[in-house]
Amino acid sequence: MLQILRSRTIKTLRIPLIFTSAWLSFYSTVITAADALEFDVGGLMFGDLYHVPSHHTLDGDNATGVVIRRIFLTSDIRYRDDWTGRFRFEAYHEGAFENYEFSHRIQDLAIGKKLAGHQISGGLIPTISFDLIEAFWGKRYLVRTAPDIQGIAARDLGVSAKGALTEAGTWSYRAMYGSSETWEADKNPHDKFMGAVTWRPTPDALVDFYVDHEARPGHFDRNTYQVFAAQRNDRYSLGLVYTNQDRQNDPPLELAALMGVAHINDKVDLITQIQRLFEPSVKGNDIAYLPFDPSASATNVVAGVEYRLSNQIFMTPNVVWTHYGVNPQGVRPKHDLHLRLTFFFNFE
Repeated sequence: MLQILRSRTIKTLRIPLIFTSAWLSFYSTVITAADALEFDVGGLMFGDLYHVPSHHTLDGDNATGVVIRRIFLTSDIRYRDDWTGRFRFEAYHEGAFENYEFSHRIQDLAIGKKLAGHQISGGLIPTISFDLIEAFWGKRYLVRTAPDIQGIAARDLGVSAKGALTEAGTWSYRAMYGSSETWEADKNPHDKFMGAVTWRPTPDALVDFYVDHEARPGHFDRNTYQVFAAQRNDRYSLGLVYTNQDRQNDPPLELAALMGVAHINDKVDLITQIQRLFEPSVKGNDIAYLPFDPSASATNVVAGVEYRLSNQIFMTPNVVWTHYGVNPQGVRPKHDLHLRLTFFFNFE
């Protein structure tokens, strides 16, 4: 069985691995003679060797395999200090257990400009519900942030603005309009208005308040309220997020998550994310890699030890455990347990 698995995996991964190796061999920065235009090319790749001793689905129960979850190829352009651009291509695994098929899409296609102390961006860009938390967390290769996992959009086709509200920068804002037009990584066919205000009492700490409104046909409008508090220093980073989304006639989304990283030394970090779903997962079994039973509330824990073999190569043995509450039928779904060795190659 292991021989068959190894053969299937090698055949399936050969093309993306060759493509990625060729791209990363050209990893470079090109600067014009006038030093005005900078062009960076890079990429990253991550995946898992996994075994699932227990799972609420038949497909997941006792599944074993190795999978490259994501391959990103990125080009960043900067013109002087005012203009920026990004193109990011993504090859990705769909997330099914013991399946090795790849899909692809354009994840980012954006242009930005600094204007009177503000940053204006447009195109296929990260949403402002995602950007601040993701930048703080920084461990997306291991696990996505809880709002992202549960369906709060990470990308949209639109325009955003961000900047300081006070001269000292203690207060700042972010605002974004997400268009109903859909293309590639953007899957949201509805207009969405987003706003956020961030307070930084010290350089190491912040509190972010986020809201959005998404109008949908019928009684299915969505209104999101989110609070994120975080602190970071040389020894650790710690963040707490609470997200509540009113979905009218659709089931509600309510969660809280604690994200922590402890820096043991220059080569080792301890990492954890604890996610509590107060309502059953609205995405349920449609979540790639970490599906949730859609009938019950849940507590999910991801914990690992990150070993940095170099500045570009990380190996992280980790455990993913999901415990469910009792559903309306009086049944507690079978808990999920994933044992993983996650690898991360970062050349960005």
